[in-house]
Amino acid sequence: MRPLPFILAAAVLLLAACEKPAAPTAEAPAAPAAAPAEAPASSPTFDAAALGLPTDADSVADGREIAVTQCSSCHGLDQDASPRPDAPPLRYVLSIHNPESLAEDFRAGIHVGHPDMPDFEFGDLGMDVLLSYLISIQETPPAE
Repeated sequence: MRPLPFILAAAVLLLAACEKPAAPTAEAPAAPAAAPAEAPASSPTFDAAALGLPTDADSVADGREIAVTQCSSCHGLDQDASPRPDAPPLRYVLSIHNPESLAEDFRAGIHVGHPDMPDFEFGDLGMDVLLSYLISIQETPPAE
């Protein structure tokens, strides 16, 4: 497994720590801090291109077709709820599984997922377009 996601996260944290807030001017007093607005639900960020995955609309659409035929009956599709309580909705799958690890596990034939999840053979291109689709729909799961 390549440490790319960890390197990217460290770089972002380092850059954020280096930013210095602007000093208030002497001419105008600093405004009182407003109450923080509730942040909208964020989506996890995955760089499909950095992972070597196709990012064009046709590839994402091909990945969605694989999800429709192979995944949606247990995991739902797009914004759908998962029909099975032990199968996370597709839009949350990458909050549980690292995309690189998930692809490697599927390619190696390692069983991933709920106990009776079938083993699939997508092939390299099929796995790549499926991951491209999954990345395109990911959301952060709600706090429990």
